[in-house]
Order: sequence, then C-alpha cells, then structure tokens
Amino acid sequence: MAERKAISKKLRFEVFKRDSFRCQYCGRSAPDVILEVDHIVPVAKGGKNDVMNLITSCRDCNRGKGKKMLTENEVMAKQKAQLDELNERREQMEMMIQWRTDLRSMERQQVDAVINQISEISGFQCFDEDRVAILKYIKRFSFQEVYDAAEISFLRYLDKEDPATFEIAMNKIGGICYNRRKNNGLL
Repeated sequence: MAERKAISKKLRFEVFKRDSFRCQYCGRSAPDVILEVDHIVPVAKGGKNDVMNLITSCRDCNRGKGKKMLTENEVMAKQKAQLDELNERREQMEMMIQWRTDLRSMERQQVDAVINQISEISGFQCFDEDRVAILKYIKRFSFQEVYDAAEISFLRYLDKEDPATFEIAMNKIGGICYNRRKNNGLL
C-alpha cells in the first residue's frame, strides 16, 4: 500500500482555484460545503499528490467515494478539463503580457512625440528626467493634453537665449494641463 503524503496548503489552494471552489462530483461549492482535495487515482492504488491527480471534492462525495477509482473515461474527462483550463489561463496570461507590452510601447511613442515637439520648439535636447516627467504627465492627464500644454509652455516660457528657461517651461506643463481642465470645468 502506498504511503500517504500531506498535501501542502499551497497545492490545496491551487486545486481549489482551478476547480472554482466547486465539488467536481456534485457541483456544490464553498461555503455551503466543506471542500477537500481528492486523489483521482487513490493513494492506496499508487496515486500521487500531482496536481493532475488531484480534484476538488466536497467532504460528502470524498468520504462516499473512498478508495474507489473513477472510471477511465471520468479520469480522462477530468484531466482534459484541467488541461483546457490551464491552457485558457496560459492564453489569458500571454494576452495580458502582450497588452502590457503594447501599452508600454504606446507610452514610449507618446513620450517620444512630446519630447520631439519640445526639441523642435526649443532646439535643446531633453534628458531622461524630462522623459520621466512627461510620462507622469501623460499618466495623470492625457497624451493630447500634455502635447498641447508642452507647445503652449515652450512657446510662452522658453527664451532660447537663456537655457535656464528650458526647465521653467518643462515645469509649467503640468500646471497648464491642470488649469486647462479647471477652466473647462473638468475638475
């Protein structure tokens, strides 16, 4: 007879999550019933604590089943359902990663557009801290608001003869965005 090993809390939680905290035999779910983790292939018949051999069961179903094995068709159906769900989660995770990558790319493009506009107006190069500031403004306001405010700020506050005014113009962008929203009744 195989020796039973304890199932870790982490593994138990992963099985419950995968099975949506629902008994896979009768469909009842927590908190209406106490859930347990059941071995598809019983430990007494060589079943292991592998996630593909574990299933969520309510206490009544698990105790009623005992050492009986599910039929081969039931085992295959449960494992196929588990694989399908794992694949769906993997696909969703990949989509989320792609979305975040695309979002960062779009943010870089927006920052580049504002930085290029500033460089064209001022004739000066922007530094990394300027890029960080522009990104913060875009996240707080919108790209269009920041783009318009940068143009207003650099045309109004920059004196090309005085490089110190570059920083002044840069620092006015957020205030211009804020005031334009306030004046348009958006704040």
